Amino acid sequence: MNALAPVSSPGISERKILQGGLVVGVCILAGQLLGFIRQATIAYLLGTGPPADAIAVAFAPVDLWWSVLATTVIFGFGPLLAAPERSPAFARLARPVLASAVAATMVCLLAAEAVAGVFAPGLVPETAVHAASLLRIVSLAIPAVSCSTLFTALLYSERKFAFAAFHQGAVNVVTIASAIALHSRFGAAGFAIGYTTGAWVQLGAAWWIARPILRRRRSRAGRLDSGVFLRPAAVLCYALFVGLNPVATRALASTFGTGSTAAFDYCLKLMGVPLALLVNSLSSSLLSEIAPFRWRGDRQVAIRTIGRAALSVALASSAIVVFILALAGKIVATLFERGRFDAASTATVTGILTGFYPVLAAWCTLDVIARSMFALGKWRAPVLCAGVALLVNLVLSSSGVITSVHWIGAPAVAGFGLGAVVAAFYLWSTGGSRLERAERPE
Repeated sequence: MNALAPVSSPGISERKILQGGLVVGVCILAGQLLGFIRQATIAYLLGTGPPADAIAVAFAPVDLWWSVLATTVIFGFGPLLAAPERSPAFARLARPVLASAVAATMVCLLAAEAVAGVFAPGLVPETAVHAASLLRIVSLAIPAVSCSTLFTALLYSERKFAFAAFHQGAVNVVTIASAIALHSRFGAAGFAIGYTTGAWVQLGAAWWIARPILRRRRSRAGRLDSGVFLRPAAVLCYALFVGLNPVATRALASTFGTGSTAAFDYCLKLMGVPLALLVNSLSSSLLSEIAPFRWRGDRQVAIRTIGRAALSVALASSAIVVFILALAGKIVATLFERGRFDAASTATVTGILTGFYPVLAAWCTLDVIARSMFALGKWRAPVLCAGVALLVNLVLSSSGVITSVHWIGAPAVAGFGLGAVVAAFYLWSTGGSRLERAERPE
């Protein structure tokens, strides 16, 4: 046997992808259901009145931070953590994440009114002041959720999906319990107090579970070089571009009067469940299978796997969109119409839902392709596609052409649609060959 002959790369185990995706999907479903119960509790206690608008705005910056950082850490640091002998010590990765979290918290504490104004410029003054006070409470959760994302990436890299996928479970459970217990005395602040408390409880649990992995990896950590943070920076740009799309739509919704901001958040929650199931479960499982190809030149198998996954997600998400649009009014009424959430609230949420929900198919497709490319160390195309989606959304949202609340989703639909088409064309037309020529394997 020729000792110098190249060793063939093992194929990607689609069985492991499906198994990991199933575990992640079940746990994410449980967490999302709890998140939906949290939103239903807000609907029951607050409806779509000014307090509901205020809590929606207070949660928005922290939810954006969490989603952006989670994508950045899991798909930026995740591939590094999947190769312990190459990755730097966990504590060294944690320092910049924690430092940025503390800085974000200070901004929210000191400039809450300005932050709330950016996220919902159309709020009446009294509601804007209320939103700022709630934001100061919720912002104390930012360091906790930031560190939790690091432990999630670490557990994913070890194929320990169950607890990591349930990373929002504790937050939602404590938020619901706190809101019910404190609503009569503190009103909407009960939700903010519960959210912050739950975030710190979640962090403590994640640290406890990850302790054996941290001890085992301490002696095997690699050197921290300057390139370590270049790749996560690219993922950060992508996640920020994607995360700012709902922010732009929420800001547009706030200009249509009281209740529209909260109504958009109910719509976003209905989208969050299938989005998390279709994208997070599959891409998180794909990550651990695709990541090894980042260190080898053989990436053709990975490219074909990404293409099949993206096509499956596009078909599944399109079917969900058709189903939701056909039964939008009945679904909203069945899920939310009780307590302070009345028939008028149902009509408002339904109008926004039918206009915004078609974005699900394009968003899911773009996310699966982009996250998989990041696992291969390829970042130019995903960042470009997400930037295109945001640019189209911002231009249309600020142009004044949207004059009805029923069409506030049109800019996001157009933006994500174009971004998904560009991403799919880039992936399937090149088949990975142009990727190989354009960027050297790391």
